[in-house]
Amino acid sequence: MISLVIVNYRSAALAIEAIASARRSCASQLQTIVVDNSCDEDEVRQLRAHADLVIASPSNRGYGGAVNDARKHVEGSVMLIANADVAFAADAIDRLVRSLVPGVGAAGPALYWDDAHEWILPPADSPTLSGKLDEALASRMESWHQRRDVRRTRARLAFWALKQTTAVPAISGAVMAIPTMEFDAAGGFDERFALYFEETDLLRRLRRRGLKILYVPEARCRHIYNQSAGSDGERAAKLYDASERLYFEKWYGSAVPRLIASLGRPSTSVRAADLKGPLAVSPGEVLIEASPLAGFSTAAGHFPRSASVEVPQEVWEAYRAPVLYLRSVELASGRIAGTWARKQN
Repeated sequence: MISLVIVNYRSAALAIEAIASARRSCASQLQTIVVDNSCDEDEVRQLRAHADLVIASPSNRGYGGAVNDARKHVEGSVMLIANADVAFAADAIDRLVRSLVPGVGAAGPALYWDDAHEWILPPADSPTLSGKLDEALASRMESWHQRRDVRRTRARLAFWALKQTTAVPAISGAVMAIPTMEFDAAGGFDERFALYFEETDLLRRLRRRGLKILYVPEARCRHIYNQSAGSDGERAAKLYDASERLYFEKWYGSAVPRLIASLGRPSTSVRAADLKGPLAVSPGEVLIEASPLAGFSTAAGHFPRSASVEVPQEVWEAYRAPVLYLRSVELASGRIAGTWARKQN
C-alpha cells in the first residue's frame, strides 16, 4: 500500500483535485491522508468527503509538523508526501514507487507549471556553505554575479535535459516518495522549520545515511507554484530567511549565518521592459525563463517550438505575485537576449 499525505492550508479545492489525480495515477492501493493546517472547519468539511482520513490541526503545524502527525496513521510501506497544489500525470506515482529500490531514500518527479508540461520548474537546491558564499560575493561584484548567473542557467539546462532516473542532491518538497521505514529511521521532519528547508534538511539526513535521492523525469506532475506562500509574500520572505538561518546554524554552526549576512549586499534593480502580450522568439535557439524574482535565482524554463511565446492561462490564473519576470537566453552562448516584466492585470 502507498500512503498519500497531503498538507492543506486554505486550498481544499486544490487538495481534492490532487487526491483525484493521485487515484488516477496509481495502480496500487492508495491510502489518502490530508492534514489541514487552515484551522477552518469549512476546509475540513470539504476534505472529509474525498480523503480516507482528515486530520484537523488545532493550529498551523507547518509542513513538517503536519506530515509527522500524519505518520502516526500511515499504513503504507511508502509515504507519498505532497503539497495540495499538485496534479499527478498518468503513471507518475507508480513510476516513483518503482524507483524506490533498496538504497534509495527518496524520489521526486519532474514538476511543471502548466497542464501541457511545457514550462518545467527548476531543480531543487541543496544549500552549501560554498554556495552561499558564492551568492554573497555575487551580490558585491557585478562580474561575479554575471558569471554565477550563467553557471546557474547552465546547471538548470543540464537538469532539464535529463531523461533517465538520476541521483541528485535534492528534490522538491512538493512531491516526495519516501519508504516509510527510511522516513522513520531518519527521524521524520525537524519541526523547527516552520516553512521552507524542512525537506532539504530531511533529504540531507537521508543522504548522510548513505541513501540516494532520485529524480525521476518520466514521472510528471503539475505544481501550481506558491499557492500558500504567494498569498502573503512579506510573511513568506521572513519565514524563508528564518528557516535558512536555522538550516545553516544546524549544519555549519551558529557563526555562519552572521558571516554570510555580513558579506551580502542588497539586490540591485534589474532593467526589465514592460511586456503586454506574447514574446517574439527564435524557436530552437533560445530558452525562455520565468521567475517571480527579478534576479532569476530560481526560474521555470520553456523551450519554444513556435515564434510566439505566451505564458499559459492556467499559470496566470494561479499566479499570486504582482509581477512575473521573463527573459530570453541564447542556448549557444548563454547570453541574455532580453528581460521583461509582466504585471498582473
